Amino acid sequence: MEDIEGLKERILSKKNQHDKNEFQAGVGLSRSWDPEDAGEEVIVSALENLSKKPKFVLLFSTIHYAKERKGMKRFVNAAYDSLPEGTPLIGGTVAGFINNYGCFTRGATALAVYYPNMDVAIGIGRNTKRAPHLAAKQCAEMIKGRLKGSRYKNKFLFELVSGGKIPQFPGLGKRRVIKSGIISKIATTLAGISLIIFQRGVGREDEILDELVTQLKDFNIIGGSSMDDNNMLENYQFFANKTYTNALVALGIKTDLHITINTTYGLKTTNIRINITKKKGDERVIQEIDGIPAAEGFLNKMEWPNDFINERLYRKTFFIPFGYEINGILFPNVIGLFLGNDIVCGFKIEKDELYLLSATGKSLVKSVDDNLKKFEDKNNLLAIIISCAARLETLGSNVFHVKEKLSNFFRETPFLLIFAGGEDTYSPNSRQRHVNESFNIASFWIDSN
Repeated sequence: MEDIEGLKERILSKKNQHDKNEFQAGVGLSRSWDPEDAGEEVIVSALENLSKKPKFVLLFSTIHYAKERKGMKRFVNAAYDSLPEGTPLIGGTVAGFINNYGCFTRGATALAVYYPNMDVAIGIGRNTKRAPHLAAKQCAEMIKGRLKGSRYKNKFLFELVSGGKIPQFPGLGKRRVIKSGIISKIATTLAGISLIIFQRGVGREDEILDELVTQLKDFNIIGGSSMDDNNMLENYQFFANKTYTNALVALGIKTDLHITINTTYGLKTTNIRINITKKKGDERVIQEIDGIPAAEGFLNKMEWPNDFINERLYRKTFFIPFGYEINGILFPNVIGLFLGNDIVCGFKIEKDELYLLSATGKSLVKSVDDNLKKFEDKNNLLAIIISCAARLETLGSNVFHVKEKLSNFFRETPFLLIFAGGEDTYSPNSRQRHVNESFNIASFWIDSN
């Protein structure tokens, strides 16, 4: 005869199986130019596949709505007003997105999820460029406090950080390149002032991720940098019905679902080596390459003329990021600014011996196949995907091949890919990484039997 404990376990197993069948997720889309119409439409379409109040909503848009008067606020307010009262919502602006409907560089998308065996919390930290560690700590404490007492063991965090913005220089305005004159000699110092005073400059996402991992070391983490249309002029973050411009927003989940995160790149190593002989600025600023000023050393390595350094240079360097490895993990880093003789990168460079990486549309598409192999044996319920905006520009029309591969693999399973300005991942069994030019999938899945 079955004992009491065995009976309880069998009943609980049946209940959990029933609950897992109740997993519901919907992906919404709007292409409307009007912010309020777009906010309402994207939520209504996301909720079509849900029969119950969502446990959370992720909301993303391109920067286009900011061109309207109070456009981003109107968009977010309309979206939030279309949700059941009190629904946790976070999100922000991105360069583009792919979902079950297609590929888009203008419009809005949303992900709404309901699942009974899931506890959810949202958090926010302000002034990310001025005080990144404090912002991350404040956000993490909100998540931990609101998930305290949850009985579920699997932990997940999705985060979105205000990405880099072109620094502002006195008398020159917003500039990516400063080549000559007195300002060029002190440009790096002025960039630091711009970062603290105006909160314009590097996003400091690596510092934020470090603190998040310290605070939430047993969470699986995926996220990225909020941005505009790759011009790095402005970006927005959403938290409930509010919009912010220099914030970290995060969604924390405890659940009985399995969560797996996988990263691939599609980058190839070239024969060009970069030997850094002097750095400063928290190791983000390269001052010398091979013992000579960094800008000159880089041009020598690339065999480029001096006039290649202009306001459009950063789009050329999307295709050739710096790279290095730590414990077998690749860290690609896109060049951000040329300030006088200095080269400014988006995050800390932890090694002095770098190599130049390259990418083609074919290699980037193949990296999608390589990533999806990780999930072939899983009963996937939902995929949240973070990719680099630089990949979007590099792929060009090949982005439609990415959509095709995702659709063929996930079929009826909802998925949402956002193109961000930088990508964050962490798992308790693998060190954190804030990188560029990566492709990252987080899958929620259940056992097949």
